[in-house]
Amino acid sequence: METHCIDVFFSDGQFPIHILTAGSILPDELNDILRNRTLQEETERYEGSVANLSCSTNSAFVKTLLDRHGSIIDAFRKTHQAQGIIEEYYPQPTAEQISSRFLHYAKLGFYSYDCYEVNEDGTAIYRLMAWPNQIQQLSYQLPHYTPKRFDKTGMALSPPEYIEM
Repeated sequence: METHCIDVFFSDGQFPIHILTAGSILPDELNDILRNRTLQEETERYEGSVANLSCSTNSAFVKTLLDRHGSIIDAFRKTHQAQGIIEEYYPQPTAEQISSRFLHYAKLGFYSYDCYEVNEDGTAIYRLMAWPNQIQQLSYQLPHYTPKRFDKTGMALSPPEYIEM
């Protein structure tokens, strides 16, 4: 089922995972919008009671996203300058703005992925954006799901830098 960009939560072995879907097709096991929304609300409710974990971000991926946004914004500005649209309405996002949602979930103990590429069949490849520096046992009732795991760099990562669903 095709969805709008939503937050999806599941566990893959010992790793609690959060992904931002970008509207890709979800596997049937995870395609429960009510459950995903409830889990999102639970994480927001417990945010204050959970210690903010030390986290890391994938700075190379953030830079890639900044470059993508910059190219799109530049093309949009050029198109609209001739029409007299004021340029300040199209600001370039910062690295902090791009990574903030993913860091939010990483601080709660999730390995947080962003959509990297949507395949022609609607499935997607997700890339690790932010993660806690230590595995945290969470009390959420997460569905268990094992995505296709791979790492384009050839290094063994746990969890992997890329997953496909």
